[in-house]
Amino acid sequence: MKTTMKTLRGALRLSRVACVLSVVSGIVLCVAVSPARGESEEPYDPIEPVNRAIFDFNDSVDEYVLEPVGRAYRDNLPDAVQTGIGNFFENLRYPSYLVSDIFQGKFEQVLDHTGRFLINTTVGIGGLIDFASEWGLPVHDEDFGIALAYHGVPAGPYLVLPILGPSSVRDGVGRIVDGFLDPIGWVGYSSLSAGTKAAIIAGSLGVKLVHTRAGLLQAVETAKESSVDYYLFVQGAYYQHRHGVLTDGKDEDELDGAGDSSANE
Repeated sequence: MKTTMKTLRGALRLSRVACVLSVVSGIVLCVAVSPARGESEEPYDPIEPVNRAIFDFNDSVDEYVLEPVGRAYRDNLPDAVQTGIGNFFENLRYPSYLVSDIFQGKFEQVLDHTGRFLINTTVGIGGLIDFASEWGLPVHDEDFGIALAYHGVPAGPYLVLPILGPSSVRDGVGRIVDGFLDPIGWVGYSSLSAGTKAAIIAGSLGVKLVHTRAGLLQAVETAKESSVDYYLFVQGAYYQHRHGVLTDGKDEDELDGAGDSSANE
């Protein structure tokens, strides 16, 4: 019986990896356009009424649940604990970083992220302490949606996802791949009881959501006070942020200069 269960768990792990690889392979085969790293995408919102309805739902959940809990988290938990929690979840993003880096051919970032993971997982006590940054290894904000954009996959229609917030079709696909790569989900394939696995996964995702919301308290408050249409403000901020991540924070002149330098070499 034990052998059968081990075989079954192994098959499930392999099927999960195969699923991710099939999605990646399919996208690679479908991409037939040149990279668009320097092009700023404009919001395309053909289902705005639906998106606004979901946005209003998310805003209500935020106002009555997430914001109060996030505020209590920020005001009552010691700063050192909050920093440790943030470091821990950042460390868990390593598989997503690794796949995105490789998919974009950013092998220097592969070394940075791998070094960060090894240092912070060991010396940093499971990722709670970020020694890697102190030792000169930077974190590069990457995800699979950015990797797709790097290879010219268009964003597609703008989407507002329940609870998760602003996205696009391309970034939604990226989130699916990143979800498969998230180690929190791997708990589901462990030998723990179903109740224990559900508690660990739900608890981890809940803490992660509250921690993220706590870090946005001032930003959300300012945005609501300063914007005429909060929906459009969030939409524009989302596209700006994604463009900044895609271009690694460089402006158009820097990107053009880098392209010219590469062409002249």
